[in-house]
Amino acid sequence: MQNAAFQESDSEYYTRDKAWMLPLIKQGPNVVFDLGCASGRVGQKLVATGRAKELVGAEIFPPAAEEAARIYDKVYVGDVEGMTFDYDDYFDYVICGDILEHLKDPYQMVRKISKMLKPGGSLLVCVPNIRNFRVLKDLLQHGEWHYVSSGILDSTHLRFFTRRSCRRMLEEAGLHVYHEHMVVYGTKKTLLNRITFGLFKEFLATQVFCCGKKA
Repeated sequence: MQNAAFQESDSEYYTRDKAWMLPLIKQGPNVVFDLGCASGRVGQKLVATGRAKELVGAEIFPPAAEEAARIYDKVYVGDVEGMTFDYDDYFDYVICGDILEHLKDPYQMVRKISKMLKPGGSLLVCVPNIRNFRVLKDLLQHGEWHYVSSGILDSTHLRFFTRRSCRRMLEEAGLHVYHEHMVVYGTKKTLLNRITFGLFKEFLATQVFCCGKKA
C-alpha cells in the first residue's frame, strides 16, 4: 500500500539505503531482487560495493520507481501482490526492506519469494517491531495506539511483527533462519542497549531484521 504522506521521490521515505544490510550480502556477481526498492538507494550501494551484477526492483510509487530504473536492470511498477514473477530458482538474494508490513498477505509473498531464490539463496527481511516500548506504553497507559504518517505505526501498515513472528514467517516458507538482528536507533537507546547487554533490545528496537536461506 502506498503511503500518501510521501509523494516526493527524494523524501527520506524513499531514499533510505539500509547500509546495515550490506554485510549480509556477499561480494560477487549476485543477482538481486529488491522488493519495495523505492528510489534505488539500496541497489546503488550494492553496485558500488561489488555485491550485484543484476538488479531487479519493484516499487509502487512511480516517480521513485523511475529514479530506481536508472540503476536497476528492470523495475516493476505497482502492487507486488498483484504481479506474477517468472523467476524460479533465479535470485541469489531477495530484499524485502520495509514492504511486507504493507501487504495484505505477507506470508504468501514470502512463499513466492522462496520459489524465486536459487538453492542456497537468501531472503533479507526488515519489518517494524511492534514490541517497541513506545507502542506498549501507549497500550498500557491509554489502551490504544495512534497511527501516524511514518514509523512503526505508519497508517499504511496492515501487518505487525515481533522478532519471533518474523522468524516464524520465514520458517513456514521453508527457509532456514541464520541471522536475526534487532535494529536500535538513537544514541541513548543504543547506549542503554549496550549497558544492559541487550537484555531489553526487543523493546528498544524499532525494526526487526531477519535473514533466511533456501535449502
